[in-house]
Amino acid sequence: MALVPSVESNLEYWGTAYSWSEQGDEWSAPWGGTETLWYATLLPRIRHFLPAESILEIAPGYGRWSQFLIDASDRYVGVDIAESCIRFCSERFADRKHASFVVNDGRSLDSVPDASVDFAFSFDSLVHVEVDVMASYVRELGRTLTPDGIAFLHHSNLGEYAGPAKRAATIGRLTGKVPVAGRGLRKVRVTGWDNSRAPSMSAAALVGLCDEAGVRCVGQELISWDKRSRRTIDCLSLVTRPGSRWDRPNVVVRNPRFVDEAASARALGQVFTSLAPTVPVEAS
Repeated sequence: MALVPSVESNLEYWGTAYSWSEQGDEWSAPWGGTETLWYATLLPRIRHFLPAESILEIAPGYGRWSQFLIDASDRYVGVDIAESCIRFCSERFADRKHASFVVNDGRSLDSVPDASVDFAFSFDSLVHVEVDVMASYVRELGRTLTPDGIAFLHHSNLGEYAGPAKRAATIGRLTGKVPVAGRGLRKVRVTGWDNSRAPSMSAAALVGLCDEAGVRCVGQELISWDKRSRRTIDCLSLVTRPGSRWDRPNVVVRNPRFVDEAASARALGQVFTSLAPTVPVEAS
């Protein structure tokens, strides 16, 4: 995956360069499919917040999660920096009259009214944005969440590994013109383990951004996608208003085995879904 740290490069990559050949479902492959990922991994984490009268999705892409969120809401709005994504989703969900898709600037939620969002959601998108963009979105959530509204945000925690990540990037540049060496280093996870995450963002940084914006971070799950190193380079954070029904001191859990859920769900999916593949897959 290309390195996409800035708003401009994110727009160029996701709006133009990326092919969206499988409409985003390609990233659900470890689970055996998007439906399995949703029901086995995401929905158990957000089940208490759904259904919701009003749902906001930040960066829906080609509607990978929108298909589930729309059906769980009375009003849904998806905002994305890429006009091509908004155009595709508008056509894909044209029959869902309570759903709308809007192009934004990659930082703000100008089309979303104050205190109108019961549940905000973003998964597999904001991991590529730096701290300045996250700060802007957190401020906007402080404006747009209802008194009992809550947001589920998937963002980078690479900032926790600033030293190793910087060394890996340096080694990657030095070996970039030597394909055999580059492939070898990636294979043993000396380089390439950062998954193009934003280096300035971390779980701790998100807490600080919430404090500055006058909202509360009430839960964080630090997750890993790497069975070897178990570095928790991503974070799933819950953000709400002070005094909301969800307000509490922040609960932080480190889950270095998050990716193991994929193998288990994929194996079980072959038994319990009608569209399962025919080749057996053993859970590891």
